Amino acid sequence: MGIYNENRDNNNSIHDEIREQNAKLKNASFKEKLAYFKEYYLKTTIIIVIAAIAGIHIIYSMVTAPKDTAFSAYFFNNSGYVTDNSLIDNFASHMDIDTKKHSVFIDSTIYLNPTSTDFNSVASVQKTAAAISTNDLDIIAGDTTVIDFFAKDGYFYDVTELLPEETCAKFADNFYYAKNDEDKLIPVGIYVKDAPMLKKYNYYTDQEPILCFVINSNSIDNAIEFFNYIYTE
Repeated sequence: MGIYNENRDNNNSIHDEIREQNAKLKNASFKEKLAYFKEYYLKTTIIIVIAAIAGIHIIYSMVTAPKDTAFSAYFFNNSGYVTDNSLIDNFASHMDIDTKKHSVFIDSTIYLNPTSTDFNSVASVQKTAAAISTNDLDIIAGDTTVIDFFAKDGYFYDVTELLPEETCAKFADNFYYAKNDEDKLIPVGIYVKDAPMLKKYNYYTDQEPILCFVINSNSIDNAIEFFNYIYTE
């Protein structure tokens, strides 16, 4: 490609070379112009286009994202093979929640080992604390180590003070007791291994998960309805 390479060994200034290259390109063939573009501008153009698309996507997501959270749950250390969002989608439909206006979700990918300082565990604690501080988390489910970890900071309701008497009587044998931030042993959750909807959608296979209600939830009524919903057939 002599048309744009022959000046590389000259001592011309950059501006002189650019002017000379532009002059020569005026009379170059389409093939030569295309080769010049590929060598000097193609990569930069691709990067700019990708950055522009990413920026548009972020802006679109921010504009169209639901404005508030109608229900959210963190399912810690889920071992089940969950293939889709059918459980939460069906719950939203059951509750007649407009998911274009309200966020409704279950995060079943979140991991925590309370005795470890590995990256995933630390990130999970930070993520959970942030969601609780902004009143955007309604339910936490997990094994005893996870529930004990969060219970000691007073994150959970005493279920006997939250749920109706008939519900408490029905699930009393499934209560899980843990110490809260006052070092008081209270029923902070309910074992939900036998919940039909969790079985149907393969959550917590061969585990004994405990479901707890976050004490500063903005959507506690929906959280209670979710608990009732997972026990429907």
